[in-house]
Amino acid sequence: MANVFGFSDDELKLLLVAVRQMRRTFASALRRSPDPALDAYAGLYDRLFEKLKDMAGPVPKDLEGVLE
Repeated sequence: MANVFGFSDDELKLLLVAVRQMRRTFASALRRSPDPALDAYAGLYDRLFEKLKDMAGPVPKDLEGVLE
């Protein structure tokens, strides 16, 4: 599926890692001070992460916990 959008498998993996890091960044900020605006952006990254995971296909069992 990633090739349909012009991404190589390696590029898709890099995108997953980048979005995962942003999700962690927002989660950390929200723990310190809840903010509806931050929460909205965090939700966007959550949905983007799920879409990218779907594009990547099945994730090996030993990597599932690493990606979350």
